[in-house]
Amino acid sequence: MPPDASTQERVYRALKAEYLDGIFHAGMRLDLHAVADRHRASTTPVREAIQRMVGEQLFESHPDGGIRVVCPDIDGLASLYVWNAQHLLGTLRLADAGHLRASMRLFRERAPGVAPGDHAAFTAILFRSIGEATGNSEFADQIQRMNERLHYSRLAEAALFDDPHRELRTFLRNGSIDVRTNIRRRIIAYHRRRIDHVVTIARMLKAR
Repeated sequence: MPPDASTQERVYRALKAEYLDGIFHAGMRLDLHAVADRHRASTTPVREAIQRMVGEQLFESHPDGGIRVVCPDIDGLASLYVWNAQHLLGTLRLADAGHLRASMRLFRERAPGVAPGDHAAFTAILFRSIGEATGNSEFADQIQRMNERLHYSRLAEAALFDDPHRELRTFLRNGSIDVRTNIRRRIIAYHRRRIDHVVTIARMLKAR
């Protein structure tokens, strides 16, 4: 008998929430039975939920068997940063300028209240808003997928850099005359900084 679809979905959503809450860490091996016990489910829907996240490139096969949270090496992480930057820049060309201005204004109002632990989540919402400004949900959804793949790297970045709030404020500075040009420059600077520190960030991920 196939597993109950509603149970699969419940476990999947709970696992995704745990992933984004940072209860895992890059390279962490998942205990299938512990996950099943925690979510009061049998191992079959848990295994299906985990495989969905493998498909999303959030989990991967562990070298010694089983499944672990993805832990990119230096080249892999650098490639993710480059791909993310290029996708955001390509999306930006199609974004509505008025929508972008409104989004940046809203984020400027919210940024002062962002707690250090919320930096990764706030960055994800900010980048997704660029996709939403195109009026095409595919752009926003693809950006969200990359947000999730980079989530643990962003948690490491927040520990590495001592000025994540200042960086956000710089990103959100008013650029009402040519909002696309201003955001473009900030996207490039944001990702260049991370590529410059990619060795340290990758080592921090593996050290957990």
